[in-house]
Amino acid sequence: MERRCACAKSIVATAYQQGMGPLDQLEPRLSAALHDVLAKPGSLTRALIAYLMGMEMGLTEESARGLACGIEYLHTASLIFDDLPAMDDARLRRGMPCLHVAHGEAVAMLAALAMINRGYSLLWQAVAKARSKERLAKATQLVEECLGTAGLIGGQAYDIRGWREGQTAHEVIEVARRKTATLLRLPLVLPAIIGSGSDREIQALERLGLLRGLSYQIVDDLKDVMLADAASGKSSGRDELMGRPNLVSAEGFQPALQRLRKMMRIADEVQRRLPGNPERWGMLSLLRVTIPMTAKVVTNSAIA
Repeated sequence: MERRCACAKSIVATAYQQGMGPLDQLEPRLSAALHDVLAKPGSLTRALIAYLMGMEMGLTEESARGLACGIEYLHTASLIFDDLPAMDDARLRRGMPCLHVAHGEAVAMLAALAMINRGYSLLWQAVAKARSKERLAKATQLVEECLGTAGLIGGQAYDIRGWREGQTAHEVIEVARRKTATLLRLPLVLPAIIGSGSDREIQALERLGLLRGLSYQIVDDLKDVMLADAASGKSSGRDELMGRPNLVSAEGFQPALQRLRKMMRIADEVQRRLPGNPERWGMLSLLRVTIPMTAKVVTNSAIA
């Protein structure tokens, strides 16, 4: 599995860096911004999961690669918007100046929109290959649910409404469900719907995506509170400064850490109960392993 993942990561990294087409034909400032963002792809965890899940579910290599790249472009675009002065007013992302810091707000927004446009194009090309009209309709519904007003966009709207006083753990989790978990549900569930996933598998992957997504957000909340910019690779302390929902602020450090442990245990059990040979689901370890590793850096204690 390790060798398979390394090979797959090389494929999706190349797709990510080349998938926007020839940048030298674009307006120079837009070209420069896209060059910068494509050169720093991050972990590519979502793309890698989408690609490997697509291959496991019987998609063609081209469709799996396009699906992976499309999801990652949409994720990257959401980060560009999230960092803008009107949102989190961040200065650092992935150890580098945010795109709006390096290239200006207008060009950063245009670059994000270009990535959204291309991301949807790649997504729909893959979705169109669904095995039946019923699966096509279900896949279309999932994309809208995850990325639209009920998902990512709606979650972002709740995120920026102001949470300096009175935030509860339930409210914070609900924002995370919309804003963060949806972008882990998509690479897990969409390939299964388009391809050969059974109803039981799709249902389990839905739950797993939610649990892993919420775990990711809790770790991110811990990082925002506990780590300096240099250690986290992005601007820290933004939640308190900007009045954003944060589970540590809502219920305290130890309760947040206990909630993370509980979600990890439940997600592990959901993953163990997936039907078939456990080796079939080996790619899911990519989601499992990064969460406690990151949490250990934050808390200086293993959670697994």
